[in-house]
Amino acid sequence: MRKIYTSVDIGSDTIKFLVAEEGNDTVNVLASAMVKSKGIKKGLIVDSNQVVMAIKDGAKQISEQLGFDIKNVIVNVPDYNAKFMYVTGKINVDGVIATRNINTVIKDSVYNKLDKDYELVTVIPLEFTLDGKEKTLYPYGKECHVLEIKGIMISVPKKNIYSVISVFPEAGLDVLDITISGIADYYQVRNKKIDNKIGAIINIGHETTNVSVINNGIIMNTETIQLGGINVENDIAYIFGTNIIDARKIKEKFASSHKRFTNLNETYDLDGVKLNQLEVTEVVMSRLTEMLNLARKQISLLTKKDIEYIIITGGLTEIKHFKNLVYEILGKDVIIYVMDEIGIRDNRYTSALGMIKAFISKMAIRGKSFSMISEGDVDKMITPDNKKKKDKSGVSKIFKGFIRNKEDNYE
Repeated sequence: MRKIYTSVDIGSDTIKFLVAEEGNDTVNVLASAMVKSKGIKKGLIVDSNQVVMAIKDGAKQISEQLGFDIKNVIVNVPDYNAKFMYVTGKINVDGVIATRNINTVIKDSVYNKLDKDYELVTVIPLEFTLDGKEKTLYPYGKECHVLEIKGIMISVPKKNIYSVISVFPEAGLDVLDITISGIADYYQVRNKKIDNKIGAIINIGHETTNVSVINNGIIMNTETIQLGGINVENDIAYIFGTNIIDARKIKEKFASSHKRFTNLNETYDLDGVKLNQLEVTEVVMSRLTEMLNLARKQISLLTKKDIEYIIITGGLTEIKHFKNLVYEILGKDVIIYVMDEIGIRDNRYTSALGMIKAFISKMAIRGKSFSMISEGDVDKMITPDNKKKKDKSGVSKIFKGFIRNKEDNYE
């Protein structure tokens, strides 16, 4: 069975769709689409009708690339006020450990531990213990009488989740799993060198910047800074008296992140007015410096432990000479992540691909072979039928108990 997955990364500026296939310890991109966000402010849905329209647009683009309609997706939810709690669980097995046993012990670990207004995002296992002796991260297929788990429970306010998953059925899609950007980002940027270290990931988005602290491959805390790329554009628009569209062009095509690397003879024609690269860069550099200093401060608030690495990603990292400013503020050991996956060489897809990789890891721990695409649709992808009739069976219903019982979907 081919294992194919679809993720949807909902951002304030764009919504990213990604379809990828797992095989031979790699994840290969099959299709991608990026559509302009509508009805989203700072990661939160403020107009569900506009969001539905944007999701339908992106789903249509993906379907045209694949030759069939996507139906199931992984989705990220806002991590505002996320809570992280150390949890344990214990069940009797008396036999070979199956997927249902792993799901049951995970559920036992969070029983009666969720705050009233919070909902479960996931439990990240730290280790499973078999009969009080053997410790492993992959208990599936092993024999024991008692199965225990130690893990990190991640929860967010209910409104963060239900405002998101409620729009997908209206767009004709079923949400099979949810995650937060901090988890997704780590799964995309991780490597063997940092898996056993304490570090931080900074993802600079359009309206917000997400800062996550990772300890030995496990996200321990995350926080959102209310600044992003739009603030740079607003500064340019205000200082030079232009509109936000031209401000974005100036940011992406003309500005530098550091005044040391500007060309005094290079100018930008803005409605007959010549803008000097130095004066534009000073505006951009001032805002970027503020954002990086706030991120550094936030890391120190999230953990008192010594940070061994910092990785920065997000669309804003592609401004000219960004790394030079980062090295000056955060040090030269910082890694500016560059997305080099075939088909999506764009840092804006970092979370979208990481969501799929995190889901694959989740399935591996549970010993589950799973695909979001049916064998029939796989056949259509191999030999697309350009005259296919689209499924008009109606909008899916939000299945009751999705969050609390979603582990059952993978039994």
